[in-house]
Amino acid sequence: MAERGRRVRGEEGQAIAELVIVAPVLLLVVLLMIAIGRVDSAQGDVESAARAGVQAAVVQANPDNAQAQATAAVTSTLATAGLTCPSPQIATDTSNFVAGGWVSVTIVCITSLADVSVPGVPGSKTLSATSTAHIDPYRAVS
Repeated sequence: MAERGRRVRGEEGQAIAELVIVAPVLLLVVLLMIAIGRVDSAQGDVESAARAGVQAAVVQANPDNAQAQATAAVTSTLATAGLTCPSPQIATDTSNFVAGGWVSVTIVCITSLADVSVPGVPGSKTLSATSTAHIDPYRAVS
């Protein structure tokens, strides 16, 4: 009968070899999960900015004020979120700005992947979001 715990010849370095092979793969998976999470978080920030913009626009009295307030709210929300978006494209659709109508805000933001994923990653990511809200049908709109 063989002794328990006794190693068979040639197995001394097997655990270390397995660790050397598996550790880099696990590290890569963890870094990929972090990068995907950060990109998803940045997308959430852009969607939040679109909602803030449409909320600011829908309570205004006229389309001109709605566009100005939507742009201010989007810019402020993106700055507060810490998302680096050098020149976001903000489009406020006020073509149906009447009582019972709607307002829509669309944002397109091109940000560096080094800012929203793992530092040092080259390239950029285009993040976009649209939010629409209805204007109160019993409100006076000029």
